[in-house]
Amino acid sequence: MLFGPERHLILLADRPNYPSIQELREPKLKLAGRQINPKSYTPYGHRGYHNPRLRDLMTGEVRPLSGIPSDATFRSFSWSPNGNRIAFCLDTPTGLQLWSCQADTLECSSLGAADINNSLGGLPYDFVDDHRMIVKRRIKGAVRPPDEPPVFGPNVQDTSGVEGSNRTYTNLLESQHDVDMFRHYAEAQLWLADWTTGQETAWGKPGIISGLNSSPSKEYYLMTVVDEPFSFSVPYEKFADKVVLLDKTGRALTVLESRPAMEHLPPAFGSVITQRRRFTWRSDHPAQVYWTEAQDGGDPRNKADVRDQLFYLEPPFTGEPMPSVQLPLRFGAIRWCRGDLALVVDWSWKERRQVTRRWWPEDLTRAPEVIHDHNWEDEYADPGSFATVTMRNDHTVLLTRAEGSKLVLQGQGHADEGSRPFIDLYDLASGDTERVYQSTPPSYERPLFFLDEHPDWFIIARERLTERPNYFLRNLVTEEEIQLTDFEHPYPQLRDAKLEKVKYRRKDDVHLSGDLHMPHDFVPGESAPLPVLMWAYPQEFKDAEKAGQTTSSPHQFTRISPLSPLPFLAAGMAIFDDFAMPIVGEGDVEPNETFIEQVQMNAKAAVDRLVEMGVADPKRIYVGGHSYGAFMTAHLLAHTDLFAGGIARSGAYNRTLTPFGFQAEERSFWEVPDTYIKLSPFVHADKINAPLLLIHGEEDANSGTYPVQSKRLFAALNSLGKTARLCLLPYEDHSYAAEESILHMLWEMEKWMG
Repeated sequence: MLFGPERHLILLADRPNYPSIQELREPKLKLAGRQINPKSYTPYGHRGYHNPRLRDLMTGEVRPLSGIPSDATFRSFSWSPNGNRIAFCLDTPTGLQLWSCQADTLECSSLGAADINNSLGGLPYDFVDDHRMIVKRRIKGAVRPPDEPPVFGPNVQDTSGVEGSNRTYTNLLESQHDVDMFRHYAEAQLWLADWTTGQETAWGKPGIISGLNSSPSKEYYLMTVVDEPFSFSVPYEKFADKVVLLDKTGRALTVLESRPAMEHLPPAFGSVITQRRRFTWRSDHPAQVYWTEAQDGGDPRNKADVRDQLFYLEPPFTGEPMPSVQLPLRFGAIRWCRGDLALVVDWSWKERRQVTRRWWPEDLTRAPEVIHDHNWEDEYADPGSFATVTMRNDHTVLLTRAEGSKLVLQGQGHADEGSRPFIDLYDLASGDTERVYQSTPPSYERPLFFLDEHPDWFIIARERLTERPNYFLRNLVTEEEIQLTDFEHPYPQLRDAKLEKVKYRRKDDVHLSGDLHMPHDFVPGESAPLPVLMWAYPQEFKDAEKAGQTTSSPHQFTRISPLSPLPFLAAGMAIFDDFAMPIVGEGDVEPNETFIEQVQMNAKAAVDRLVEMGVADPKRIYVGGHSYGAFMTAHLLAHTDLFAGGIARSGAYNRTLTPFGFQAEERSFWEVPDTYIKLSPFVHADKINAPLLLIHGEEDANSGTYPVQSKRLFAALNSLGKTARLCLLPYEDHSYAAEESILHMLWEMEKWMG
């Protein structure tokens, strides 16, 4: 669903089911951390939508878009700022073609050839007004480099002599041929297209354009352009670039910053470049451009009273930057409203701390005032996020009520008894909050967003344990509701499966919980114990008290994804899904120092609870996980005898292959080599006695989970005489997409648990 600026109009479209393995075989270029379809100049694997139609909430009428090719697929839908036009791209065999229609007639027409360049992703056009837009197209006459690179000689790289760290990125540039290919597919020319005349005019200079943002007045634009030479060490998002300010004709006015490739940032989380960064327009002003600059050398390990400071410029953008608010923590975000009201968010990873401050953009003599100072691990104390609405210029501002004296907070309402999302009003003068809406059991209701020009109305998603989410329009004042959708249960054969939120404690008294799914006719303590599949994903914490907080609701609809463990409910198993796997490191102790001991305690507490309840047959308990959960699974088989077998999908098992950190680990291998070695299940392969099923996508591009991780662990288990099976899924990435792959994965898992 895509709501238009006239919020009673919704654009609907259908997404196809899982693709076939043949679709995954389409051409793919792996360049600069991207995967590009060379035929269409689009991100590889992106699948479009079909059957676009417009629904009017006031009348209930649903009208299809007309004049479009039948059985075609589309992508990149967007509304013009005033809601009079809908734009989108048509998928063709050779690329994307720009189409649009008026919202009143829905008569569609195309503009230009199917030569849009969307290789780097994102929306390949930007509305200027109702009938004009800036479109990103391929360079006319550009010659594609040959598929097979000429043999010139060896590829040589030198170190820079500058200390820094990078994660183990995949699909990086490796040769001059890669450089030529990336340049060809990434470079584009912007055009100003006019739907009333059908004419297009070249806009600005060609280049590798990674970002384009208009000022609220639409008189100026910020454009980020990637610079050469390209890096062989980081993906394109970290390449050298420059931020250029242009006028509405595409003429460059000034270069706001030129930045080197981000190859040598300090290793600490929260490290940033020392150049200007995070350029943005002030959304409640015609054309003020803001950015931030690090005041601590970009390294959070350095002591500093001020870590980041904001600066700004106004037209004609020729003077010296004006200093603005100073922040003691790392800059996170701004929410604009008016000259005397904006919110700025700063944060600290080390303290797991996020601070929301009120400040006065047009009164720099006033120091920002703290509204919320929140430890983000403490879900129960989360005050929520301040709501925004979108103006007709496509920029967002804070939603206010009571003549601008109150803001609106939306939160998840996490609590020990389960989550109850809410809406609060926040009084700017007193700091008091008033709860004006909260989800009421046995339903689980999530407020999504307010209607921009009718802020008494907001959209909610309502669900129950056996009823899938449907959408409603609700009035905050009168409580009037209009039902927008009526989706049926997608898998009625499992409608009556039981869900119980199980709570328990591990031996050091950390509170834990998990979602226990059981067949509808199973009665714990009366029926014969079941085989159980336990599925988890570890999470690091700095506070043991917060590790066991409940962040879901017992009233949420049971969604069954084929990539989750829940399909095995149909096989008569019990599923202990998302069972708590906290890894706590309080004070100066890093969580990973006791990772193995803590996963053992977590698993032992969960197994004991399931057996005590009469749910689990202790001889038929299996454990599994994906990615970091697969890493956990291998450790549990190596360091416990709790499980009849394990299933590890797309994991990492040798941490020396991820030497510059992983997950929440900031330290490098050379700082704590013993920790990296101890945390490598590969090192403990001789202790894995329960059968282990390893599944991995053959083209996993996720940082750190190369397919070689599973291959090497399997080779070790094979040589050690252990029971293991390795299944490599062709053409699949870190998460599996093809219908054949998913069905085979489920078959492998079912057979393994036999």
